[in-house]
Amino acid sequence: MNAVLAEQENELRRRLPSRPGEPAPTQREISRSLLFVDDELSIRLTLPPLLQEHGFQVNVAANVREALEAIKTNEFDVLICDLNIDRTADGFEVMHAMRQANRDAVVVILTAYPALETALEGIHIEIDDYVVKPADIDSMIRTIERKLRARRAKRL
Repeated sequence: MNAVLAEQENELRRRLPSRPGEPAPTQREISRSLLFVDDELSIRLTLPPLLQEHGFQVNVAANVREALEAIKTNEFDVLICDLNIDRTADGFEVMHAMRQANRDAVVVILTAYPALETALEGIHIEIDDYVVKPADIDSMIRTIERKLRARRAKRL
C-alpha cells in the first residue's frame, strides 16, 4: 500500500510545473507560485492538484528540510504549510524562512491540531490565515486570492 502511494506521489511530482531546485519563472504577469508543505502523503496527493486547478504553480515539500531548500532556490508568492511537520510546531521554522525570503508572501497555516498558542504565534509572524483540517479549500483559495490582489495593488 505504501509503495502504491509513494508511486502516486512521484507521478504527481513529475506532473507539477515546478519542482524543488528549479528556478522560478522569470516572467509572471500575475504571480501564483505556491509552496505546499505537509508530511502526510494523502494530503500531498490531494491538495496540490486542487490548487493547480485554481491556477497555482505548485511546488511540494514533504518535510522541513525540503521546504527550506525550496525557499532558498525558488521565489514563492504563497506558502501553505502544515504546522506539525517533522516535530511539534516546526512549521513555524518554514514560515519564518518564507517571511525572510519574501515579506509579501501570503502565508497560511494548515493544521489538524488547532490551539490558541499556535494561533497567537501565527499572529506574531503575521500569517494570513489559520486553516483547520479538513480544510474548506474554496474558502482558503478565496482568502489567498484576495491577499494576492491586495499585495499586488499595494505595489502599484
